[in-house]
Amino acid sequence: MSIFYRPRLFLLSGMATAPNFMETFGEQLCRRLEARGFQPEYRLLFPYGDWSRKTAAQMLEIYQDLRLRPQAAARSIGGRKAVEAIRSVCGDGFPVLIGHSGGGVAGVQAAELLRPALSMPGILTVQIGSPKCPVSSTGRERALYIRGTGAKGGDPIARLGSWGGWVTEGSGLRHRFRYDRFKHAPAYRINLALTGGHPDYFRGHEQFVNSDGRTNSQIVVDYTTAWLLERWDSENEA
Repeated sequence: MSIFYRPRLFLLSGMATAPNFMETFGEQLCRRLEARGFQPEYRLLFPYGDWSRKTAAQMLEIYQDLRLRPQAAARSIGGRKAVEAIRSVCGDGFPVLIGHSGGGVAGVQAAELLRPALSMPGILTVQIGSPKCPVSSTGRERALYIRGTGAKGGDPIARLGSWGGWVTEGSGLRHRFRYDRFKHAPAYRINLALTGGHPDYFRGHEQFVNSDGRTNSQIVVDYTTAWLLERWDSENEA
């Protein structure tokens, strides 16, 4: 059986988060994958601490990590904490890093460290309502970015950070630089119409149901599942 059929889902929470914030999301995602013949497990990680830790300290760490380039991932505070936890429990499964808010930053940076350490270049990352952080050329094709849009507009946290960088165009005397705001962006980016705001991606009760009768949680789980299946199929064919 391919290692992709034993996914280990690591759910990384952001700043000052409740201990069970992503638990229902993890359970729903596992059920979807089990229905497709996979043997998933999930684990909750708090790379910056949960709501029992001082918010200011967490905010500072996320801000420091957000400014790092992919080649500096070894300096990531949240990324290194996530790597330590993942390596201790991953076993023979295939890690998938799914982070909300600042947890998405830690997830991308942890993946940069895990790919060479575990000899698994196909490790996937999903960022949900996260600030923008640069993704390496290796990681871009294996990265999904989900941003919620609602009646009040887009998620404000998703406006933070940058994927930009300078690129060169032309040759010889026509050689020039141009700023590309998507140079280091995840290759897969989607805006999902959700109810509520930044804390509400995983809500599953009545006030977070859309006109089609689907909750925020169902919408996010559906899209995440479909993307994972598509990428695993692609990796298996490579």
